[in-house]
Amino acid sequence: MKRKMTTLLALAASLCATAQQQTYNITGTAIGHDGTKVMLVSEDKSPIDSTVVADGKFQLTGPLTVQMAMLRMGGTSEAIILHEKPIQMTFQRVKSERRGKAIEVPEIKVLDDKEHDLLKDINDMQMFEMMTMMAIAFSKDEQGETMRDSLAQMWMGIKERNKALQDSIARNCPDNYVAAFVMNQFMSKDHSYADLKPIYDQLSDRVKASAIGQNLTATMEKLSSIGVGSIAPDFTLPVPDGTEISLNSLRGKVVLIDFWASWCGPCLREAPNVRKVYQKYHEKGFEVLGVSLDEASKREAWLSAIDKHQLTWLQGSTLKGWQCPVAKLYNVTAIPAMFLLDREGRIVATNARGEKLEEEVAKLCE
Repeated sequence: MKRKMTTLLALAASLCATAQQQTYNITGTAIGHDGTKVMLVSEDKSPIDSTVVADGKFQLTGPLTVQMAMLRMGGTSEAIILHEKPIQMTFQRVKSERRGKAIEVPEIKVLDDKEHDLLKDINDMQMFEMMTMMAIAFSKDEQGETMRDSLAQMWMGIKERNKALQDSIARNCPDNYVAAFVMNQFMSKDHSYADLKPIYDQLSDRVKASAIGQNLTATMEKLSSIGVGSIAPDFTLPVPDGTEISLNSLRGKVVLIDFWASWCGPCLREAPNVRKVYQKYHEKGFEVLGVSLDEASKREAWLSAIDKHQLTWLQGSTLKGWQCPVAKLYNVTAIPAMFLLDREGRIVATNARGEKLEEEVAKLCE
């Protein structure tokens, strides 16, 4: 028995040593570009490795942390996922045309790497969506409403295709790091914990154990704390008169936490509905706590909006905009965002707007 245990311990130690010895290995060809510097940097632009092209080739290798990275050389760059399998690349200058002139542009290609192919699909779709948004933002009045409406319809279609692509990768590529990246970076912003949990559970242990997977796990833990059925995390906010209010001080009441801002049109359009429900059920124990994502420079705009739109319920703000710690605590990445709590402080709804808000509040205040 002792010998068997020793053997198992030795095997475990060997496996750990193998895991610790994992390295990344990037090789590339860059014919005619000897002396060109090659840099590998992390997502936050911290340097990971560098080398110089020699005899038309380059290689980067070192201790592996699975992560998003960027390879830069010759005036261009390429996003990659640094992983345990060998990554092969080519660098060259290809002929192109810009404003009627023939030019050469630098090009990095990653060869036969599924992680990169999936990541490129995601990045290309994100870029397409962003460029369409910019086209809408910069469209001129003389182009007319028809043009803007067409662009808006196009943007909505691209946005839906983008979401479908993310969902497909997350569900169908459970042993790819990109699946965890997509879930953490994009899907966690507009999906509930209950929606993501089955998809998360099917991810491979290899993906979950990576740094990318661990980031997703941390996000999942955060989402679980603000999902329906969870006790809403407590927080304290400054109010307009300089004092503070805590969420826990409202325990015993039905509470709507309303994330908004003075510059948010959809938030202000929802305000009359919130006001109607507040006036009808306030005396029955319904309270609203507005959490503004205005910045310090917009303090007067915040106070003016409260007065102008008759937001007569409790209001608070750290005046830190999107850096508001309460917004981060509740994973708020878009507004309006609302969390409805029962008298015990438990979250009962995260999307109660319009008629649904009154229906939910009426049940809780009975």
